[in-house]
Amino acid sequence: MKLASIYGVTKQSGNTTIAEELSLMSQNKGYKTLLVDLDIHKGDVTERLKLHHTPNISDWCEDIYLESKKNGIINVEYKQSDWAHFLQKHESGLDVLASNTNRKLPDYGNIYYEMRIIHNALKNSDYDIVIVDMGNKHTSFNFAFLEDSDFPLLVVDTFRYNVKALKHFIWDLEDVHFPVNKLQLLFNREASPIEDLPETVAKEFNLPALGVLPEMHKVDGCMIKDDFCQKIDSILEKIMTS
Repeated sequence: MKLASIYGVTKQSGNTTIAEELSLMSQNKGYKTLLVDLDIHKGDVTERLKLHHTPNISDWCEDIYLESKKNGIINVEYKQSDWAHFLQKHESGLDVLASNTNRKLPDYGNIYYEMRIIHNALKNSDYDIVIVDMGNKHTSFNFAFLEDSDFPLLVVDTFRYNVKALKHFIWDLEDVHFPVNKLQLLFNREASPIEDLPETVAKEFNLPALGVLPEMHKVDGCMIKDDFCQKIDSILEKIMTS
């Protein structure tokens, strides 16, 4: 099983679009796939995929809380059959752990432990790949998910202010002794003529570049995704075959 976490270093980086497209591509290619909306602050996978508001990740967290009252949170574990009912099925057949609907959830005292329990359950599942769409808050559970992922992907671009944001993010990770060398960069667009090339940025940070996504263009109001989808397919195969 592969666990890929998609983290947008800056807001509006496109990480959710990338996570969705990777998940749908994976499902369409026959891989058993789960998409997880881990952005418990402002996740919108439910809305984007036109799913129901429940069940979702906050329902699972509530169940963890109830179990912890009986047995202590360090003793809470889930078999896949115990948490399957928290998932929704997209029309494509893709399984989705949908967006949080509890605004208080990010402030819960046990949220780190609840997310670790969810992480452990996902890692022990029978999915071929679990793709996690992450928020860009600097939280301990976000860092933990990134660290324990097989493919922790940072979605970035070459706009100079965003390169600066990437630099500060890397510094923050190093401050908490995060193994930065396991990260991979995924560029969400080609560089403009006045920007450094993605390869140059990747070399500056001594991190591998998993790929560079082309922009999706609109023709007569419709999104033309052929080049984008081909690149997503290439990235997916790199993940599944490595």
